[in-house]
Amino acid sequence: MSEKRESTIGREFTLSQLFAFVAPAVFTRLFVSLLSTLDDSLFVSRYLGQNALAAFSVAMPWFMLVDAIGMIGTSVSVVCSIKMGEKKLEEAKSDFTTMVLVTFVMGIGMSLIMVFFMEPILRMLGETDLLMPYAKSFFSVSRYYIPLFLVNYIFGSFYVIAGKPKCSMYAQVINIGCQFFFDWLFIVKLQTGIVGAAYANLIGSSAVTLFALIFYSNPKREICFVKPESKVLPLLSKVFKYGRMQAITSLSLSLSSYISNTVHLSIGGEEVVAAYTIVSNVVFMFMNSFFGMIGSTSPIASYAFGEKNPKKLVRIMKQTIVLMTGLMVFIITLIISMKNVVLFLYLTDTSSELVKSMVSIGLSIYPLALIFFAYNVYVQEILNVLGNHRTSLFLSILENIVFQNIAVIMLPRLFGIKAVWFSFIVSETLTFLFTIYFVYRYKDVYGYGKDGIATFVNR
Repeated sequence: MSEKRESTIGREFTLSQLFAFVAPAVFTRLFVSLLSTLDDSLFVSRYLGQNALAAFSVAMPWFMLVDAIGMIGTSVSVVCSIKMGEKKLEEAKSDFTTMVLVTFVMGIGMSLIMVFFMEPILRMLGETDLLMPYAKSFFSVSRYYIPLFLVNYIFGSFYVIAGKPKCSMYAQVINIGCQFFFDWLFIVKLQTGIVGAAYANLIGSSAVTLFALIFYSNPKREICFVKPESKVLPLLSKVFKYGRMQAITSLSLSLSSYISNTVHLSIGGEEVVAAYTIVSNVVFMFMNSFFGMIGSTSPIASYAFGEKNPKKLVRIMKQTIVLMTGLMVFIITLIISMKNVVLFLYLTDTSSELVKSMVSIGLSIYPLALIFFAYNVYVQEILNVLGNHRTSLFLSILENIVFQNIAVIMLPRLFGIKAVWFSFIVSETLTFLFTIYFVYRYKDVYGYGKDGIATFVNR
């Protein structure tokens, strides 16, 4: 039984086998993001208007703050993968169970904050008098399902480790299916307004949580619920060590989102915010597939790291880069070619001409940044799971706080409002230069240099 449980993420992969292994997660992320984007375009933008969509965008920093907590929690998957590589299977199960409980409690705390301070928080984020009714209506319901939202982050990150990557896809199909149906029911048929979208999210999150509880309650799983015996504070210390890069990335994205919303409102008003929201949503929809691939291959790299097996580690890193390159080319081509489809889905004949023009231009320029983004995000993640947290964090701060915010603030003021579409390209290009430097610097630490030296083995 032990060998069987260790074989899933610990076995040797050929390139085709790795593709088959990561494909469910990649297509799940892409599928879920696609349907979520269609959900927004069909039910929020088309039925509730551009101001409803802009209200979502202005509130995005709050969602990203919640996301940061979720990303910290998912980093327990790195801790557990390493322990599985070290043959400490029961400890891995206990850590998983403990982190689910801790994250749920943290979610309750976030819900209470929004219950008591909803309007001041929304005002601080920049909701205008025109947008505030939409935001208050949505948050009047959404604040209550934050605990479910957060634990679903952890559940989703462990299906691969449990040897069942397809279950991640099944869970998300359930989620999106619920959201699509109930968005249609509440917004279109019952005409409840934007609060209907919040109820649809609540039902979807509840269904996914139930699916996960059933899955992880099976004691035959490679990862399952057990009696939590892990010491909370030492576990949180380890989890934060691996998760701080993702958390700070989310927090920095929250800051960047706030700054970009402020800049766009000041120089173009709600129309520019709406246009930027549409383009960034579409690009992020496809960016999610990169995270699906990274999330599937990182546990394999963590396992090899725990085994102190540099050959396996280098092979999985090279294979992942090959697959990500192919995915990157496919995604950029697809986004640029589907411009007219996006315009049709998001905008109507009554939509502003400025919004239409900006969206059309943005979809031709903004996606090109994915050339560098794919490699930047993979290097940051692989350095993090291999214990090089400082370098990973440094690259993340450069990318998401320094370069991104400077580009967002300076480019539109120097070259006009349409220059907002180059901010992503500029920040990712500058980050890539530093990424290349650190890849070269650590070649003999992880064994991918010509000499095959891997000093981490002796640490």
